[in-house]
Amino acid sequence: MKNVVLTAAALLAFTAFADDDLKPAQEEAKEALEKDLADNSKEAVGNLSFSSSCSSALLDTMASLCDRPAYKKAILKKVTSLRCNVLGGRAPEKDENYTQAHIKLDKGVFSYTLFKGHTSLTDNGKAVLEKAFN
Repeated sequence: MKNVVLTAAALLAFTAFADDDLKPAQEEAKEALEKDLADNSKEAVGNLSFSSSCSSALLDTMASLCDRPAYKKAILKKVTSLRCNVLGGRAPEKDENYTQAHIKLDKGVFSYTLFKGHTSLTDNGKAVLEKAFN
């Protein structure tokens, strides 16, 4: 199974707001990276939307918790980077913590490993961060 690490997904999400400020060479590099990511992710997970899943698990989770001042402070202090990993297929074991088992905060890296069948990504991401901060 081919392992595709999509650490650039979060970077692309943030640069989407600043597309007007990109120089031509940066715009071409961004387009090439997006195409490469899309091609590699289709190989790994088929038609599953990795950008939507990664955004829900990581960005939407943090945005939701930032509405709560104490958690916003913790996020700013403890989360230094985001990582979305895409592995093809379904996770080996499915239990009650199936989705949460693939979202973690470790040494400042808030990460999500995408598998088919994950549900309630933002809610599960919030539960993981709340547990990590408390």
